[in-house]
Amino acid sequence: MVIVGVLLATRLLAEGESRPIAWRDLTAQVGPLRITDRENRLFQDEEELARYLAQAKAGGAAPQVDFSQRQLLLVSPGPRSSTGYEVEVLSARDEDGEITVRVREKTPKLDDRVDARVTHPYRLLSLPAGQEVTVDWLGR
Repeated sequence: MVIVGVLLATRLLAEGESRPIAWRDLTAQVGPLRITDRENRLFQDEEELARYLAQAKAGGAAPQVDFSQRQLLLVSPGPRSSTGYEVEVLSARDEDGEITVRVREKTPKLDDRVDARVTHPYRLLSLPAGQEVTVDWLGR
């Protein structure tokens, strides 16, 4: 009976493994975008990325990506009313063969100096290719 319990516990621990993965922020390479809605968009090829960047009126060029090795994730809360908003990446982890990216929207504090104009905060992340990606938006 003890052996069965140990085997079961070992299997449950193995199934629940989570490890950090290497990611890179490519946001600065692309520059400002016009994002009309909340986005959790995964790009797995160059053409799809180019179409989206043209539609979103990218301020810079598309980053050079080897899509056989990497995929790109764009996360955005959508348009905001001032320059004080940001998207913060908290973690990217491989959880049972699926990538989970945890992000949070940072909002301006009352005493922050911000410009009152529409902005489109986002992050464009490079992640390992070949895995499903889930975005976990945490509270502000």
